[in-house]
Amino acid sequence: MTPTPPQPTEDARSRLSETPLVPPQQPRAATEAARWDDIEELREEPDPVHQAARATELINECRQRITQLAALRRTAIERAHRDHGMSFADVADSVGITRGRITQIRNGRSDEN
Repeated sequence: MTPTPPQPTEDARSRLSETPLVPPQQPRAATEAARWDDIEELREEPDPVHQAARATELINECRQRITQLAALRRTAIERAHRDHGMSFADVADSVGITRGRITQIRNGRSDEN
């Protein structure tokens, strides 16, 4: 029989309900929303050199965002544990990833997923 994990203290539950784990998002700028449209437009580009150059630019932008998102996720996981009294197993279950993946993220192996 698996032991029941300890529950967050009343104080931690209170803080959990008061402080969001993810800060509210600012509205996206029209240029950010349009970036996905850029891909569809790029499919129609007749000049293969321009198409390849623009695709490279978009790939680099995506890589930068992935790096930023991975850091944000790692920080949020640590905050959930430290500030909200959640176990890393509870964070994993709440986020919808495995406990092993939480360990990888915490150890700096964010990769892309």
